[in-house]
Order: sequence, then structure tokens, then C-alpha cells
Amino acid sequence: MFKGHPKGLYVLFFTEMWERFGFYTMLAIFVYYMQENFHWDAATATNVYGIFLAGVYFTPIAGGWIADNLLGYGKTITLGAITMIIGYGLMAVPTDSPGMLYFALTIVCIGNGLFKANISVLVGNLYGHAQISLKDAGYNIFYMGINIGAFYAPMAAAGIRRFFMEHFGVTMAQGYNAGFAVAAVGMVVSLLIFTLFRKIYADADYQSKDSHNETKDLTLTKAQEKERIVALLTIFAIVIFFWMAFHQNGAAFSLFARDYTDKIVGKFTYLLFDIIGLHAILFILLGGGTVLLSDKAKTKGIGALFALAGVIMIIIKLDTLGAQNEIAPEQFQSFNPMFIVLLTPIIVGWFAFLNKRGKEPSSPAKIGLGMVITAIAYLIMVVASQGLTAVHTLGGESSAITVSPYWLISTYFIITLAELHLSPMGLSFVSKVAPPKMKGLMMGGWFGATAVGNYLSGFVGRFYQNWELWQFFLLLVITSLFAALLVRIFLKKLKHATR
Repeated sequence: MFKGHPKGLYVLFFTEMWERFGFYTMLAIFVYYMQENFHWDAATATNVYGIFLAGVYFTPIAGGWIADNLLGYGKTITLGAITMIIGYGLMAVPTDSPGMLYFALTIVCIGNGLFKANISVLVGNLYGHAQISLKDAGYNIFYMGINIGAFYAPMAAAGIRRFFMEHFGVTMAQGYNAGFAVAAVGMVVSLLIFTLFRKIYADADYQSKDSHNETKDLTLTKAQEKERIVALLTIFAIVIFFWMAFHQNGAAFSLFARDYTDKIVGKFTYLLFDIIGLHAILFILLGGGTVLLSDKAKTKGIGALFALAGVIMIIIKLDTLGAQNEIAPEQFQSFNPMFIVLLTPIIVGWFAFLNKRGKEPSSPAKIGLGMVITAIAYLIMVVASQGLTAVHTLGGESSAITVSPYWLISTYFIITLAELHLSPMGLSFVSKVAPPKMKGLMMGGWFGATAVGNYLSGFVGRFYQNWELWQFFLLLVITSLFAALLVRIFLKKLKHATR
């Protein structure tokens, strides 16, 4: 999986891992914080959530232009990291003023805009333009780094809130403020990694407007540039529907986890929500997979040790648990990044297998398949929501009827499969297709499309409160299938743009 990739990928991997740790620590508690601190209803909180996410992903358009034309990628990323540290720091300060919250969110958006698209450009710049399949795999690995950070974020958010409430007697809202402080610390670590190990990725930090790199950049005619820009804009328009659906994980999914999912669970289910139990499961799955797939005896031995350690950890943990254990709703957000980490080697290996046989789908085809899988994920939620609408809550009170947490866990698993077919492939597609002098701007366009989808995630979030639940989730099934149909219609033109 890691063979043949440049060393700079790993510096960017850990830089993005810690940046996403900070971001998702903040995001895991954001809706809860707004409701707890300002006493807003679900419609208001999810609308602010959607607007914020739109800002987070719309500002990379400007950040990409700044890097392309003014500062370069490295300096722009550094400035963005510093700005985000300030923004998270402001959010860590308790306040009764929505205006102060909006100001802090604006700072975070600006910093993210300078950071987000440009580090993705650097990943693409590490590879030659002929390394198409390797670049896809590189973005998958980079994306795994993103999700390792996101995996630990909800645990950190829940843990720090509980610690401060139990040991310092702070309010729940102030416990969430402590979570925002942790986000700032994560961003500091990201900045240190990026600046201290710059020499390793320095060859990727170039601007095509100043020096054309023949091994990494194609020479395009005006007609080819136009064709590629049209292809990118088409993909941008289509993936809006994915992000509108996907980012319900911080809105509708969070509310469903709090209001409609069983909080008291048995021992074995609780292992999925406990940090030790979760790591034990990861050790068993990753170690067992290594034993089955590796050809080297030494590697098999290491995998077996990891699997054995996981079994021992589970035995010890089960001995400390009671028959019933309480879970926190924000912990559900660990499942998406956990599944990313587990499934990335499988997906990369599957596409490598297909590539050797000349059957690997193009990046646009993978995106279309991702939209179909997204529809399947929301079909699970349609089934899970049957019978729950009569007790739907408006103010955050607990529902009288709840369902097994495995409904939501299953949905996270399926939508993660969709994400792996779509998000890293989209980044790779932009890197391969974008005209050399517009890499930052076009990568910003990808995140701009994400911004529109994120805003719409909050916009349609109001229907979660006003419609029957199954109707809300069915809407997302329909929009995902519509997007898949659009990919199918434009597939030939999209594939031609990569030639």
C-alpha cells in the first residue's frame, strides 16, 4: 500500500492528521455547544452549522488563488494554520454573545481557506503527471491521515468535557469550551510538523506560473484547458449532492444519536464506544488482516502480536464493565474515521488489483459509484426511522422511543464506503485535470462545491425537524441517486478530459 510513494507524503499526512484532529474536535461538539450555551433549537443550530461549513469550504477558493498567484503554497498553508489557532483559541473563551461566536467562526473559516486546498495541491505536486494510479493511492493514504485525526477527535471532545465537569465543576457549555482549546492544541502540533520537516516536501512547493515542471505538469492548449475546466465544474456541481448528504453526520446524525438511539448498552456494544475497547478491536482487525494478506513471516508475526494484544485488551476491559453502560452521543462520530482507517487498505488493494487487470474504474466512475452507495446508506436510515416520528423532539429532550445504535453504526459504515469512492478520488481528479497554473484555484473549487453542499446540509436540516424522519432520509436517497445519474450522463466527457 505504501510502496513507491514519496517521503513528502508522510509529512503532509501527519500535518493534515493533526489539523483535522483540531477541526473535528471542534465539529463533534459544535451543535451541542450552540444548543447548550445559547439555548437554540435544532433548526437554528443546524442552520448555523451549515453556514459555518459553507464558509469553511468556500474560502479555499480564495486561498487557492492567493497561493497560485501571491504567496505560494507553503507560506499560505503556514499563515492558515496560525489563523486557525487563533480562531479555536477564541472559541475556547466562554461567552454569552453570539456575535463573539460568529467572529471566532469567521477567523476559523479564513484560516481553513488558506490551509485546506493548498495542502491537497502539495500532495498532487509530489507525483508526476504520468503516475495516475499511484496518485489515486497517494490521495487515499493522505485521506486516511485526515481520518485518523478525525477518529480521535470525538473521543478527545467527550473526554475533556467530562474531565473538566467532574474535576473543576464547570458547566457543560464550559466543558465544550475546553474541547475548543484542545482543537487549538492540535493545530499547533500540525503547524510544527509542517514547518520542521519542510525540506522533505520542498520539491512539491512550487508555482507553475514561475517554473513549469515537465515531469509533473502537462503542457496544454487553450482548448484543452477549457475542456478540463468544464469537466471540473461538472464534477463540482455533481458532488454538491454528496456533501449535502454526507455532512448530516454532524447535524441530523448527531441529533438522531442524541434523541433516538439507545444510550444504555451491553458490554460488547460498549466496546465500540470505549477508547480501550475500540483500539482493541482495531488491533484485532488490522493485525488479523496483516496475518492473512502478508507474504512475509516477520510481518505476519507482528500482525499476530497486534491481534493477540487486542484480544487481551478486550478480556481485561470486559471484566471491568457492568451489564449496562452509558454511551455519549458525540462518540458516534468516531465511526466514520475509524471505518476510513480500516477500509482504506482494502479499497486501495482492490483498485490495485483491478488496475493490474486493466479494469480499474476512472476517477469519475468511482465518484458515480460513491453516490449510489450513499443512497444505500440513507435507505438504512429510512428503515431505522420507521415508528419514531410520533415522539420527535424539538428542544433537545429525550425521545420516549429509541432504536439500537447499530442502525446508525451501519449507516456510518456504508457512507464511509461511499466517501472512499468519492472524496479522495475527487481530490485526485482535480490534481490530474486542473491546468498547471490554476491548481490552487481549482482545488479551491472542489472545496467550494463542498461548501455549497455543506450549506445545503444545514438548509435541508430544517426538514429533519418538520418532516417525518423517514421522509427526510428518503429525500437524501433521491438526491444521491440523481447525482449518480448525472455522473453516468457525463461520464464519457469527464474521462476524456483526463487524457
